[in-house]
Amino acid sequence: MAQINNIRTVSVPSIGKLPLAANPGTFTPSGTKREHKPGRLAEDGGYTESAEPAKLDLSINLLGGVDVLALNNIKDEDVTVRLADGSVHLLSQAFVTEPLSVDSGESKMTIMANTSEKIG
Repeated sequence: MAQINNIRTVSVPSIGKLPLAANPGTFTPSGTKREHKPGRLAEDGGYTESAEPAKLDLSINLLGGVDVLALNNIKDEDVTVRLADGSVHLLSQAFVTEPLSVDSGESKMTIMANTSEKIG
């Protein structure tokens, strides 16, 4: 049976590995979004393209010693995402989109970057 792909680890140079919850979240690599553009006739139609940033929606365990302020201050860092299939993605110049809140030992955070690349 094939292994289900999942986020294994997320590392930030200024902090190290993030303490991920049991369900770590979702990773969307950067890419291109295409939207249909109609024409007068069907064959005259086409599409437009726009860049989509990389996005990492995470659930974090707020263990003792986890510095929420340091997590909130992540900006302009090269974040590494390792997936269960062994592939590694780099989010260049990544940043946290909004401050984390503290709630029952867990928190949600979103990290974005204009570009990501598969490095392994």
